[in-house]
Amino acid sequence: MGERPGKHRCSVVVGPEFRAYINDAISRFSYLHPSVEIEVGADVTLVTDANIDLTELVRDFHFTLCRQKIYAETLPLRRTLIEGVMGR
Repeated sequence: MGERPGKHRCSVVVGPEFRAYINDAISRFSYLHPSVEIEVGADVTLVTDANIDLTELVRDFHFTLCRQKIYAETLPLRRTLIEGVMGR
């Protein structure tokens, strides 16, 4: 895909321990940054307008990815706790 005028591309390296959470993280990230296009391949590529700070964008994506991993990994524990409190 060719470079679009006024657009910048930034590659985000995603470690293997986070790969399973990419799709859900993209859903959350897209809600916060609707103007950013996201391409998934070996890495994740963020495509954005020239006036957006790429460093901040990459930081936000990493933060969203980490939050999604934590959410997914703690979901069974939270369910067990709620079931215990609710007496189910």
